[in-house]
Amino acid sequence: MISRRGHASPEARAREDQTRFIEDSVKKVDKHFGSICNELGSVCRKTGRLRDKYDNVAKLCVEYAKTEPEPLKTSMTHFAERLSAIQDYRDAQIQRLEHKVINPLTTYGKECKHTQANLKSSIKTRNEEMKQHDKVETLRNKSGGDRHALTQAEAELQRRMVDVERTTRVLEETADKFESKKIQDLKKIFMEFIKVEMLFHAKALEQYSAAFNGMQNIQEEEHIAMFRNTLRPTTNMQNRMDLVNQTADMSLGDANRPATNQQLEPTPRPRNSAQPSDQHTSRSRDQEDDEDDDDEYDSEEDSQEYDDDEEDDDDEDEDDDVEEISPQRNQRARTKPW
Repeated sequence: MISRRGHASPEARAREDQTRFIEDSVKKVDKHFGSICNELGSVCRKTGRLRDKYDNVAKLCVEYAKTEPEPLKTSMTHFAERLSAIQDYRDAQIQRLEHKVINPLTTYGKECKHTQANLKSSIKTRNEEMKQHDKVETLRNKSGGDRHALTQAEAELQRRMVDVERTTRVLEETADKFESKKIQDLKKIFMEFIKVEMLFHAKALEQYSAAFNGMQNIQEEEHIAMFRNTLRPTTNMQNRMDLVNQTADMSLGDANRPATNQQLEPTPRPRNSAQPSDQHTSRSRDQEDDEDDDDEYDSEEDSQEYDDDEEDDDDEDEDDDVEEISPQRNQRARTKPW
């Protein structure tokens, strides 16, 4: 706007100051509200990335919990669930910020443009009024000027002044409405922002408190005891020692078990042990017999004599077996069963 304060009336100068003030106010709101909106949009985007990172942390915690024994597994699973619940609240926080904070701030771009358009129209009307005022002054200063042209110029000046008054009133109403809406929206928007943040942090604090209590309830001694039992399986070693002792008892019982029938049969005597004396006796009885007949006769006699000796030996062995078996049965009865 071209300043003509040196030739303007006090009213025109006041209206010019008013226009500049309104213009500065609109520009100030347009600049700062736009910057705040951009930064809050960046916060929402970064919060979304932070939410995704925490979701990955919760997923990794669940995968790790599957590799641990039951007490620690349950605690880590609950922690991951709490962390994931916080990210659900964080996602709701982002959506509420976009809906209740960022979107209302973006509408101020249009509001500022609308107010600036009204301001330009008012400035244009005032400039036309000032030009018409200068024209009338010029006609008045001319000596012997045309009275008809001066009258028309004054009538046009009156019309321009009416338009300036009307546009000034409209501009004042527009500026007042803009400022009222600005302060109301500013209050509402940032109250919503505070409410969204408080709600998120309250829910997050609740979940973090529950997660803290869950982590605090982890029993380190119990976990270390289970780890040491796995590291040094005393129970398995005891079972193995019991199995070794039982096997040793069985081996001892088998060693004290009575011999079977095959083991109790006597070993046949060698036939060559009785041949010298028997052959000498047969040859003294009949020296003229054939050697073949003597051999046959001696074989039959030796066989008969061997059988008699074997029967006697069997009887003696059976008697010995009866005497040996009885104490063995009593001793087996005292051994441990399987």
